[in-house]
Amino acid sequence: MSIRLLEHMRDELIATGIVQNTPEFCHSWLGRSEGYIRVLRYHNTEQSVETLSVCASKLGYYAARLAASDQPQHQAWGKRLAYLKALCDRAIATQAEAVWRAPERMAL
Repeated sequence: MSIRLLEHMRDELIATGIVQNTPEFCHSWLGRSEGYIRVLRYHNTEQSVETLSVCASKLGYYAARLAASDQPQHQAWGKRLAYLKALCDRAIATQAEAVWRAPERMAL
């Protein structure tokens, strides 16, 4: 996965008004400095599994709370956050598999 996943999540959260801008997203949802996405882009590198894990955890936390609401709009956003969490989980699994599938780690 590229930083497009982070940008997609950021854009979704900005659209809902949950965050106001990229620095707030990086700090509050990724647990990183405000320039994290910019640094990834500059170095042409992927986000860390730790960063994805932090974001997935927070998305899951708020998705569960919103889904438990009796207001349809909250439930809809709960589903959206759960979907974003699933994207994070998939990216984590992909990166983890790339590590254990590396030729030097494959046990034959």
